[in-house]
Amino acid sequence: MALQGNLDDFSLPEILQLISVQQKSGVLKLTAGDDVAVVFFEAGKIVSTRDRRRNARDPLKPYLVRTGHLTEAQLKQIETIEAESRRELTDVLLSGNYMTSEGLSQALEHQIQDTLHQLLTWKTGSYHFSGDSRTVPKFAVNVRLNTEGLLMESMRRIDEIVRYRETLSSPAMVLRPRPLATPPKEMSPQERRILPLVDGLRPLRDLVAQSKLVEFEAFEALHHLLDLGVVEVSLGAAPQKVTPIAPVPQAAPVRRRTANSFLAAAAAVAAMGAAFAIAFWVTPGLLSRAARAAAPRVVALPPEIALVDDAARVSLALETYRRVRGEYPPDLETLGLEGFLPAPAARAAARLYQYQSDGSTYSRVLR
Repeated sequence: MALQGNLDDFSLPEILQLISVQQKSGVLKLTAGDDVAVVFFEAGKIVSTRDRRRNARDPLKPYLVRTGHLTEAQLKQIETIEAESRRELTDVLLSGNYMTSEGLSQALEHQIQDTLHQLLTWKTGSYHFSGDSRTVPKFAVNVRLNTEGLLMESMRRIDEIVRYRETLSSPAMVLRPRPLATPPKEMSPQERRILPLVDGLRPLRDLVAQSKLVEFEAFEALHHLLDLGVVEVSLGAAPQKVTPIAPVPQAAPVRRRTANSFLAAAAAVAAMGAAFAIAFWVTPGLLSRAARAAAPRVVALPPEIALVDDAARVSLALETYRRVRGEYPPDLETLGLEGFLPAPAARAAARLYQYQSDGSTYSRVLR
């Protein structure tokens, strides 16, 4: 199976769900400007988001440094060993005792989840899926993760981070321990890691960076500690600098014409001439180009995508929404608003199909 197209036409949740349902093996390549990412599948399971052909952009390397598994110095040593021995990163990590097999397996799972979370924020770009099991890489440590489970967690993170940022609204915000508050006995590992850093001095940006957590995990831990009353906001973000209004310049006294006056007049005449030339010769050509660029683009779906009819596509999006949210959406347009279908496709489906709810169960999509 080979699929390719634009994320404007098929959303990433749709593509992931389609590959999972059909239990395909291969590689999904996503491109958005200069950003390139890959997701490898084996029988519908996600096994990696690392491309060995693009070693310099291996997402596992910055993840291990950011989360404190490796130091910058250790990473340089490992990259030297990689270059000299041509051995794969996970093999070097294990053979050099930089990480245990169990620790590396957990790190790979968390890195895949973090990468997928970032990819689901892409709204534009192109995709290409090549269904060839021979392209699936084999590493010293391999994982096979449920695609639907990763998708559910990523969509939850996308929803929750909006709520967290309403409270943790500025990177300059400072948190402090609440007086006389007693930390709960049961805290998540993320909360235990970040709580000692909350001292009333570090701004939010430093708390996230020094906690060795990915941004979502740090925000989630801090938000929960705020809800528990263990920490509190001690200082909001510094007010933005206000640019003073410039005083209105006074009119200059009328002076006798000098050589500078004649030069200014000549420059004005030249500028007017250039403006007329642009208006008569350059502007029509630019307008015609703009008109051609503004013309609606006709997108031809590849044959493999065309085989997925509209009703099946909407049904797949509805089932994906139910598995992620725990219930069906109130209407079909919600599929577009929350990224389960491209917005134009969701609006078209709302016009073409009947979708009714009695409050607890939903009817099938009917023509």
